[in-house]
Amino acid sequence: MRRTFIAVIVVVAALAALRAQTPAYDILIKRARIVDGTGSPWYRADLAIRGDAVAKIAPTIEASAAKTIDANGQVVAPGFIDIHTHARRGIFEVPTADNYVRQGVTTLIEGPDGSSPLPIKPFFERLIATKITPNFALFVGQGTIRDQVIGSINRKATPDEIERMRVLVRQGMEDGAFGLSSGLFYVPGTFTPTSEVVELARVAGRMGGIYISHMRDEASNITKSVEETIEIGEKGGLPTQVTHHKIIGKGNWGKSADTLRMIDEARARGVDATIDQYPYTASSTGIAAALLPAYALEGGREKTLERLKSSMRSELKKETARLIMDERGGGDPQNVQIAACNWDHSLDGKRLGDITKGRGLQPTIENAAETALWIVEQGGCSGIFHAINEEDLQRILRHPATMIGSDGEIPIFGRANPHPRSYGTNARVLGRYVRDLKVITLEDAIRKMSGFPAARLGLADRGALKEGLKADVVIFDPATIRDKATFEQPHQYAEGVTTVIVNGQVAFENGKMTAARPGRVLYGPATKR
Repeated sequence: MRRTFIAVIVVVAALAALRAQTPAYDILIKRARIVDGTGSPWYRADLAIRGDAVAKIAPTIEASAAKTIDANGQVVAPGFIDIHTHARRGIFEVPTADNYVRQGVTTLIEGPDGSSPLPIKPFFERLIATKITPNFALFVGQGTIRDQVIGSINRKATPDEIERMRVLVRQGMEDGAFGLSSGLFYVPGTFTPTSEVVELARVAGRMGGIYISHMRDEASNITKSVEETIEIGEKGGLPTQVTHHKIIGKGNWGKSADTLRMIDEARARGVDATIDQYPYTASSTGIAAALLPAYALEGGREKTLERLKSSMRSELKKETARLIMDERGGGDPQNVQIAACNWDHSLDGKRLGDITKGRGLQPTIENAAETALWIVEQGGCSGIFHAINEEDLQRILRHPATMIGSDGEIPIFGRANPHPRSYGTNARVLGRYVRDLKVITLEDAIRKMSGFPAARLGLADRGALKEGLKADVVIFDPATIRDKATFEQPHQYAEGVTTVIVNGQVAFENGKMTAARPGRVLYGPATKR
């Protein structure tokens, strides 16, 4: 009996010693300047992480930890949630998503502009098998759905086709989408009547989703497009969002005052309307989508080429010249820059005026239009279009209903000439618009990147630094954070972020990505698994 008693004492003592040696926390961040993502004023505290969650925030935490990080007064904030990305472009080639993680982004939202995987479930399964660094979520795309049911044809859907599209929206939501996206600027979305979009939005809304739209027109008809986006949310019975809001073309600059007033008026009457934006005065999309009328693209590439070889060419050239003059071209062919041209990468980064001169033509608007048609005929390119006004950008950024979304992708480092927003969006907001220009406060910028998009998506376990929430955390120096990527040299990582933690694991520190791949697929409100 005595031997048994002694054995028990020895075991208890051993367990006590083991507990004493086991750290209380996995990660302890000391001397932090906490900006918690809610918009509240920053405060000084320590923050402890256990497993994948924030375990404790207190003025001082003295308990032991497996890893201690001395923030030394740097900002500690929730990991940034990018509500508008095209991260399908690159996530399987670069599953670490270095360009995003290095600027503090811990969650990527995909499926914007009406384009998404369909069905969604196999895509998610591939992501899980790949093991990625940031978290990943999706919208289901109205354009993709319409293309599958009708094709890229300019006609109304029949009642049977609308029902088939409803079924696909429902399936997308059950597979994990957070809502419905549309790209009413693009084929085939542009051929969709408002009433048809409303019918699909109602399905997503009843399942807890939101509606997010690349509007029909961001230039001369911008106010009508905002009106339509509001109408779809109001009639569809769900939150609605103007995505990557901007005003394109000199003749339209200043209209953000009107569009923001429309958002305010909608919200005043109970419509849950919001905005997202990237902090650059240039947009990016395909040359064909930007510089040809939608009717030229109906039916796909072969039909487009037929039109360009027909008597329609002069009409199309005239319309392309108008778009260069009044809209995406900003009145000068040099405002159009090639981002990536897969059939001739020597054109990457070049301006349309210079390419026109290289073809032996004077760089006039008309000749540049001819060059644009030639580019489409050769295979098309993606472009960057310098036609946005800084004053509009800042006015939109200041609006309380605006959050930040990059509209970027995951580039292969050094390949092509992508828009710098893929490398610099969040750092640019914090460096240029918070620190240097003081357009918005640090606390509001962090809210626009974390707590606000999390609330918009219903991510109740992320987006803020609170005990019990997931430990997606970014540490950065507010005095040095900046974007380095430029339109001429875009492949440059942002500076100033020192540590990034995803689901409680360090993904980036000391200027390097770690071996951790802690990213998860995040599922929407109606998911069936």
